[in-house]
Amino acid sequence: MPTLTIEYKSDGERLALEQAIAFFAQMRQVAAAAPAGTVLAACEQVALSDGRQLLCNALAAAVQSRADAEEKKGRRGPAGAAGRGRRKGGTSDGC
Repeated sequence: MPTLTIEYKSDGERLALEQAIAFFAQMRQVAAAAPAGTVLAACEQVALSDGRQLLCNALAAAVQSRADAEEKKGRRGPAGAAGRGRRKGGTSDGC
């Protein structure tokens, strides 16, 4: 079986990569297990639910990484800059 080596810069990046690989594996499992004629619908359902969560996690990790980098530099941006566009319970797009 072929192997893949991935270099990452942080534990957060490693986690995001592992989640993406797990999502891909899940999508293949769903496609393989779905009855004939339902594969697309089954995969779309996974994409809409778990895919959205994967993207939301990646978005949150990217914003947090930027905020951490700024904090390390001793910079403090405008209050709430990292959370701009957010509403209670997630970002403005429903994450």
